[in-house]
Amino acid sequence: MDRNSAATLLEQMPDPKRTGSLMAAGRVSGLVARGDGNVGLVLDVADLTRAEAQALEIAIGERLRAGGFQSVRVIQTAERGAMPVGDAAVIPGVRHIIGVGAGKGGVGKSTIAAGLALALCRRGLKVGLLDGDIQGPSLHILLGVKERARATAEKRLIPMEAHELKMLGMGVMADPDKAVAWRGPMVAGAMLQMATVADWGELDILVIDLPPGTGDVHLSLAQKLKPSGALVVSTPQELARADARRAVAFFEQLMVPVLGVVMNMAGMAGPDGSTLYPFGRPEGELAPGAETLAELPLDPAVVEASDSGRPLADGPVAQGLDRVAEAVARKLRL
Repeated sequence: MDRNSAATLLEQMPDPKRTGSLMAAGRVSGLVARGDGNVGLVLDVADLTRAEAQALEIAIGERLRAGGFQSVRVIQTAERGAMPVGDAAVIPGVRHIIGVGAGKGGVGKSTIAAGLALALCRRGLKVGLLDGDIQGPSLHILLGVKERARATAEKRLIPMEAHELKMLGMGVMADPDKAVAWRGPMVAGAMLQMATVADWGELDILVIDLPPGTGDVHLSLAQKLKPSGALVVSTPQELARADARRAVAFFEQLMVPVLGVVMNMAGMAGPDGSTLYPFGRPEGELAPGAETLAELPLDPAVVEASDSGRPLADGPVAQGLDRVAEAVARKLRL
């Protein structure tokens, strides 16, 4: 049983007041299903009485359990109103928001975030990239952006344009060589301000590169921006995998669908043509329901391209990111 199975069952249930099914009417969001038979969702009850909301929750539980799920967790909310599943109404013109996160630093998360955004561009999508790592911004380096961001007369931030995508982050907002000594709430506030005050125009998807770990920025992303999903980056090393599993659990707890896992630095070519595994061999899925979308090799060409601000468009890593972009686009129906 997976998210698609749950969505199909809910598509068969007519909405009690809106047009179409529960899914089509935007009644359900944050749908998460795990391989162990557990499913969770957020149910918008803004236009329902308490009795109607309770009856609908019971009916949803009965339908999902009859369809094979073992347990059903429903969180009722009256905050979102009618909204199509996955839409990010808090940022006008932006269809989908996804976060790229990792349980720990040093796994190549920012490189993956930038590479994914570029791969989505190669699919013909309109893409924005936000550096949510306020205290350690790096996307401006990866994309070769040296100019500072400007604002409109209405004080809306103007994202930078690089490699056919729009980009914004502290690296183009402040002196990139100075440390940002802010506490957690200030950091989260800065991320939200850049996301919502910027003039992104029309975007199919906004990719947000999150800081390592699970903290205020991640909570703000889930609660304020209502992302369509998250991508988790890890290396095959068990230390990184353990932290990445916590990141998967964290996103699921926040009712943010995990779109998949990227296993980075998963082997490298040795001098004799053999494959070396400096961070261990990739072994099995990271967590139940967290599909591994790609295993990317450790390639010196990526280091050279990233340092020069000229991201790779070909080679094994770029090809792997194209597969990730294809999977993300398919899951978001782009």
